[in-house]
Amino acid sequence: MSVKTAAANCADGPCWTCRRRRLKCDRALPICGKCTCSQQPCLGYSKDKPLRWTDSVATRGKLTGKKVPHQEQHLPISRVLDDPCLQDLSPSMRGYITYFEQQCCQECVLYDFERENPFKRFIRLIPSCPGLCYAVVSVAALHQAFRIASAQSNEKTIAYKSDLNKVHLSQWVEQVHYMYQLPAYHDALYHKQRTLSFLRSEANAGCFSNPDGVIASMIMSLWFELMDSGRDTWRYHLHGLREVIPKRGLSLVLFKDKELAADLPQMSEYFDTSYAIFQILGSTFVQAKQPYEPLFSMSPTLDILKSSESQTWIGCPATLLYVLSLVNATASRSYEVSPDGIDNIFFHLRNFSPMKWAVAGVEVNYMKPRYQLACVWQVAVEIYALQVLPVSFESYVINEGRIRNSLHSILHHLQSIDPADVHLKGIFWPAFVIGAEAQTMSQRVLITDVFEHLWTLWRCGNVMNAFKVLEKIWARRAMEGSSRRWIEYVYEWGEDWMFI
Repeated sequence: MSVKTAAANCADGPCWTCRRRRLKCDRALPICGKCTCSQQPCLGYSKDKPLRWTDSVATRGKLTGKKVPHQEQHLPISRVLDDPCLQDLSPSMRGYITYFEQQCCQECVLYDFERENPFKRFIRLIPSCPGLCYAVVSVAALHQAFRIASAQSNEKTIAYKSDLNKVHLSQWVEQVHYMYQLPAYHDALYHKQRTLSFLRSEANAGCFSNPDGVIASMIMSLWFELMDSGRDTWRYHLHGLREVIPKRGLSLVLFKDKELAADLPQMSEYFDTSYAIFQILGSTFVQAKQPYEPLFSMSPTLDILKSSESQTWIGCPATLLYVLSLVNATASRSYEVSPDGIDNIFFHLRNFSPMKWAVAGVEVNYMKPRYQLACVWQVAVEIYALQVLPVSFESYVINEGRIRNSLHSILHHLQSIDPADVHLKGIFWPAFVIGAEAQTMSQRVLITDVFEHLWTLWRCGNVMNAFKVLEKIWARRAMEGSSRRWIEYVYEWGEDWMFI
């Protein structure tokens, strides 16, 4: 090759990439050989300096290298459904996914901030995990079926309340029976079966095809069972999470190795908080209690539970949820618990300040309902602790008397939460516990009104079954008095409930 030919195949000056990297450029055309070997994008040999977009605040001076905080882009549902992987979806499935985004997601968190709602992030996982599509559609279809049945029944609303329990309960049962005939309910069952088939195949495989999608499908399956009844079947999905995740190498042990930790599900933080809620509250009305241990991370339990205050729907203060986990752990090994250990639990419980927690909230206008919510949870956790912990008879009588004296003010807090307030989502579990402690007819009327508001909000079998159990507790106490703890009745009936 002549000198003239070689010169013709070379640029007059170095490429812009080599200039920025401060390397000697070989000036090869059309692309610099140095850039090709290093797999760097060659910015070419133009006379004008090319623009380069970065997330840095400045290219020189004290702010050089400082970056703008990254904000995850939120894809609208229409963009998700336009994904090429979802072109074979039927119109009804597309409708259910849209319904899930518009109607269900906001119920799954206490405060529905667009970019922080993990269930809306679930939707963005659907194109890469078809099995999650079935889970989302099953939950959306069940949710819609309950709403349709309720709307049809509202035309026959009973105007009188002469019978405290039977009027409300019979109306709810009628709505549920009508729901069984709806196409939406049949769609829910069909896609539930497809979800279970997907999870079965993933469990039998050597590794998850999409860890985030598979775990999200398990959580959605848990949601389905809670909406449908809240009885027994939710345990299998929780047990599956507890057993399968460590075997698939997705548990907290990987956090010890930073390189391996990169393989963890991207939504591990939310999975941690969601699992914590299900595990802690799922152990409350089950005789064989399972102590809570973090599944996805090595973060302290209290830090995980603090995330649950905004990322989940229950809104329970992290401190009280932590105390509840201690109560469950203590009750699971009651034969070896010292009185000092139990006293320590009650010390932490009574040192909690509902007002301080309310003031530390996200918005000033939420201060009053947050205070009411915290008061309700504090008393409910104390009631539950007295029911399950092996406290002395004298201590039980003293604390039980104090709770009964304060029951009127707590019921007032329950009643004062506006049915349209977002914090109503968080009172289901404490309303049941406080309702089980209600002694007088006026107290039970108030609890019935609260459950009517909860039914209007959720329209699911879980609320109806919780009220059925309350009715049975009240009936047994009417016959036997208060000589036995009501939690013993729940254990005796042999059903594992999760009322959230």
